[in-house]
Amino acid sequence: MGVTFHIVSVLLLSPILVISSSIYATTKTTNDTQLAAKITLGRYLFNDNRLSKIGNRSCALCHASNLGWTNRFAKVPDINGNSTTLNTPSLLNSVMLSTFMQRQPHLTTLEDTIKLPLFSLHPPEMGMTHSLLLTRLAQANNVYRPLFQASFGEQTITTPKVIDALSQYVATITDTNTAYHAFINGDQTALNSQQQQGLALFTSPQLNCSQCHGGPLLNQPQDSDKLYYNTGLYGIKNNIGEYGYPQHEIGLRQFTQQKIDDGKFRIPSLINIMNTGPWGHDGSFNRLEAVIDSYAAGGRIITIGPNKGDGRRHPNKDQRLQGFTLTTTDKQALLAFFSSLNTRDMSKDPMHQTPFCQIIPLKTKRDLPDCIAPFPLQQQE
Repeated sequence: MGVTFHIVSVLLLSPILVISSSIYATTKTTNDTQLAAKITLGRYLFNDNRLSKIGNRSCALCHASNLGWTNRFAKVPDINGNSTTLNTPSLLNSVMLSTFMQRQPHLTTLEDTIKLPLFSLHPPEMGMTHSLLLTRLAQANNVYRPLFQASFGEQTITTPKVIDALSQYVATITDTNTAYHAFINGDQTALNSQQQQGLALFTSPQLNCSQCHGGPLLNQPQDSDKLYYNTGLYGIKNNIGEYGYPQHEIGLRQFTQQKIDDGKFRIPSLINIMNTGPWGHDGSFNRLEAVIDSYAAGGRIITIGPNKGDGRRHPNKDQRLQGFTLTTTDKQALLAFFSSLNTRDMSKDPMHQTPFCQIIPLKTKRDLPDCIAPFPLQQQE
């Protein structure tokens, strides 16, 4: 009798289960479709010059897919052509980070981080205001209203929706499919002998780079939850004998107001490191070999210019950086290992190609056949 009751109960409930499954499948399909639409909308926004006040740049200018999601500027100029103080970090795998800026600890979500360059006025990276952003996008309603409709189920354009779409797009900029990852996951043929020698040096007690560069992105210290460190790049001696970083860029100290944080910056990911130069928080290294030399010396010595000084003497320099000796063969092996961290070129992926024509056509870059006319440069006030 119990068995019969159980069977009848299942038969009676089956239509409900089928309906519930159907609703779930429909909801999932709708959500997946809207997510895909948001990513497409984000791609348009990311590549659109109308997101900068005077129309002279897009997000993609500073984060180019064919340049490792960064650029080749030491320090990116703002919209007025004035130099900023920091090198542009790569957006690759940024969605996997827990804190996003090089020396600003309070931005811990991708959405809040995107707002900074978009609306910042000091420096004016994009120089936008909320009202101007919405006005610009509304003026391009033939492009954007259908994209907002597909993404959010309505055509109304709002700032939160813009930030949402941009963050969804940036979240697609991921790749940890490197030869190094294949090797540590068991493919012993993924690295050649020179790269394996470099990896052995990287993790050796002699160099012990992996003590700070661990984890999937090689940006996590092994024995600490701290993310910001002083690596002895500057040691400018002031008139009372104290060593410090350049006053225009003091790192984490700018936000904590603590002297102990002078010159501390976030540990960068090493994924695709060969393709993201110039290097250093301020782009002051034009060669990756020079970065290695600075670590080998236990800090950088600058002999001329306004930043003349001895970074080895900075009191905040991490004490684990005591220097080491490398032969030419060792250095080449280390660079070979870094090449094993290269990722694929995403610039050929349709998902990461700009739908807009170039403002100034370049012979080295081709527009898509059906590209959209770019937003024209605006007169400055």
